[in-house]
Amino acid sequence: MPFTHTIDHERRTMSATASGSVTLADIQEHLAEEQRDGGLPYSELIDARSAIVAFSPADARAVVRMLRELGASHSLGPTAVLVSTDYAYGMLRMLDMLVEDVCAIRPFRSLSDAERWLESPTDAI
Repeated sequence: MPFTHTIDHERRTMSATASGSVTLADIQEHLAEEQRDGGLPYSELIDARSAIVAFSPADARAVVRMLRELGASHSLGPTAVLVSTDYAYGMLRMLDMLVEDVCAIRPFRSLSDAERWLESPTDAI
C-alpha cells in the first residue's frame, strides 16, 4: 500500500508516508482510513517525496469531490505534503485551490517549511 500513517490522538496530529505510484484509489483508501481512525480533524504531514503521482487532473477533481463530501460532515485539519517533483507540486497546488473553502492542503519541498506551516496553517506559505 502506498500510504502508511500514524496518529497521535493526544497531540491531534497525523504523519503519513506515501511511496511508489499513488493512484486515486490509494488516496480514497487513505482518506477512509483517516476517517475510520478519527484523524480527519488533525494536522497531517505527508512525506510523499518517494511517491509518484499516478493520477490525472480528472482524478484530482474526484479527490475534490471526496474532500467536499467529507468536509460537509467532518472538520478537516490542515495537510502539508512534502513533494520532490514539479508535477506533484503543481497537482497539489491545483487541489489546494479547488478545496480552499473546505480544507487546507499545501505542498512543500522542505520539511522545516511544512512543519512551520502546520503550526500556523492560516499563515501564508
